[in-house]
Formats: sequence, structure tokens, C-alpha cells
Amino acid sequence: MGKFRIACHLISWGKQRDEEPERVLAEVAAAGYDGVEGLRADNPGDLLALCALARSYGLQPVNVGARDPQERVRWNAVLGNGASEVPSQKRSARGAPLAEADLAAAAQTLAPSLAACARYGVRGFHHAHMGTFIETVDDACRLLARCPGLWLLWDTGHMLGSGSDPLQVFRTDIAYRIGHVHLKDFHADAPERWSHRTGRMGTEARFAELGAGNVGFDVGAAMRGLESVGYQGWVSVELDRPYPLRPAGEAAVRNRSFLRSLGY
Repeated sequence: MGKFRIACHLISWGKQRDEEPERVLAEVAAAGYDGVEGLRADNPGDLLALCALARSYGLQPVNVGARDPQERVRWNAVLGNGASEVPSQKRSARGAPLAEADLAAAAQTLAPSLAACARYGVRGFHHAHMGTFIETVDDACRLLARCPGLWLLWDTGHMLGSGSDPLQVFRTDIAYRIGHVHLKDFHADAPERWSHRTGRMGTEARFAELGAGNVGFDVGAAMRGLESVGYQGWVSVELDRPYPLRPAGEAAVRNRSFLRSLGY
């Protein structure tokens, strides 16, 4: 077994994820992943069917989604996943400063989901994502300080797109509070001028395959950083749409091969 369990996020496949789940899961399995993220169910029957299908391809469902946040926690606990996403707190605008009152309100909003996480022994993590309360490493430090029971979904691509160096997390007190990882690179047509406040994703910038970005992200250093803090959760390779370069299955193979070339 490798140093980390590597999952593939299905967001790259778009509607194909729901329309052709068997073909999509077969592509993920063939690319050599251990798990799959992006499955969502509205009732226990659908959950059972989806998870059985994923397991038939040797894939562990990771961070399974549900309409109700507390149900999401319960389902991931039942599946043996030690972590589950909690509702992302939305910023009023990208790059807008976070006031102390905003952070206090977010902590109150997250309290029920975090209570459910505590009840089932699950780490509840908040997505680092452009447009949420966590765009940068500094944002993450501030929100996690307000919510002692909250963990970080360390999304390298969204932090890069927000102008933050995701590797800085390993020089902070929250380095040991990474609950989940979305690993991806970032490409901007004009990196020196890119700003997530005014730029347009999909036309001026996009998420990139691992090693194919142009903003100086060191994937190997990211993986070594996770090792240094004893991270034991899933590393989910994600490539948010729009992604026009090649079919999602081919991109999944390239990403997995790149990680193997680094020893992961």
C-alpha cells in the first residue's frame, strides 16, 4: 500500500457521472485510484446502490454527498470514512474581507453539523474554495480558530487561484487540522495579472492537471508536507470544470501517473 490513499473526484465528468456511472467508475478504477469522490444520494437505497457499484470496481466512496448536512455526516460514518464535509460558508464577494462578526455567525451556523460529527466520531471539514470563507491560508487559520471542532479541506487549486500559497499551511498551527485534500494545479493565461476578484475562471484561468500549472505549485512538496504532519486521510485528485483540454478519463490517468512518478 502506498503512503496515501488516492481518490479521484468525479466532477471532471460532469453529467456523465450520473448518466453513465458504470463507465465512469470503470475509467477511475482502470487509472489506478483507490477511492472515488463525488457520489451523491438522496436516500439510503440510492446510497447503497451507488456504494455497491463503486465497490464492485474496487473503489471506496469518499466524502459522499447528501441533501441534509447531518445525514451526510451519518452516511460517511456508516461507510467508515473518518471525515465528512460540512456546509461551506459563502462570502459576500470573492476577496471580500471577513469581519469578526462574520466568523462568529459562521461558527454558529456550523455548530449543528459539527455536533453531529462529534457524535459519530467524524472530522468535519470546510472546503477551501473561491467564494467561501476560506479562500486563503490566512482565512483558514481565522475560521478554524473560531471553530475548535472544525477541520480544513485543503484544496490546493482554489488556494492557488485565490493568490495564496497552499504550502504555507504547513507553517501554521492548523497544519495538523487538515481533514481532507483536493489536489490540483492552477494555470492563468497571465499569472502576473491574475486576480480571483476580477478575473474570469474558464476564460482567463483554469484548474490544471498536476504538474501542468504555471503559478509555481510544487506537488511533490505538497505531498511531503502532508507526510510531515502525519496526515492519514484521503488525497482526492480533483479537476474542476470547465476542463477543455482532454476527456476526463485521460486526465485522470495523467494525474495518477504524475503522482506515481513522485512516489505516491
